[in-house]
Amino acid sequence: MADSSNRATLPQNPTLKEINGYKRYVNWGELPPFYHLVASSISEAEGVLDHGFDNAIKRMIDKRNWNLRLLGGEELKSGEIVCEQKPRIALYQVFTERGFELQAFPYAKDKEIDQYVSENKFMEFTVWDPYLMKNVLRINQLHKFIQFYFQRGDDADKALILHSHKLVHKTIEFLKLKLNITKVSGVSIKDYYIQAEKSQDVCQEELAMAQLLANDFLKKE
Repeated sequence: MADSSNRATLPQNPTLKEINGYKRYVNWGELPPFYHLVASSISEAEGVLDHGFDNAIKRMIDKRNWNLRLLGGEELKSGEIVCEQKPRIALYQVFTERGFELQAFPYAKDKEIDQYVSENKFMEFTVWDPYLMKNVLRINQLHKFIQFYFQRGDDADKALILHSHKLVHKTIEFLKLKLNITKVSGVSIKDYYIQAEKSQDVCQEELAMAQLLANDFLKKE
């Protein structure tokens, strides 16, 4: 992670560990508190796919929690569960006051459900608990971090934002393999980043115009 002059550089497709290492290099060996908050949240989100602890994804892809009758499934003598269909899920990318969230909603017939349901003949899951299954992942305060980047961020901050986008994309692609993802809607991290960039450009243009008008006014005084 160093160039020919022994300065730290970011690789082409850095891991979170490499981004953190670069951030420490350019910040005198420390991770700023705001950066650390967002990076820790991303690390936790990465663990949803990599670790074995209970989470929303594992609950959704657990075939023991699928409505086998509705999905044309059965449990074989070996204990394996096979299904003709996979349960449907609608995914929404949402920015809230807490940050970015990837949210999941199941179906009852053609209606998206956002409430606790158990043993309902129209539901493709035996139990759907929004408290445990709705939020697939969350990246705390990412919206404010993106805004911060355009004000006074550095390459490490931008790399962290890009890494979060790639993580969400990877998570969505994984869910597409395991479930019937009917749609992916909402505002993606990339969408929010582009909009924030445009807003920043507008602010800079307005500031430049205000300076010109001020200078013109002073000349007339």
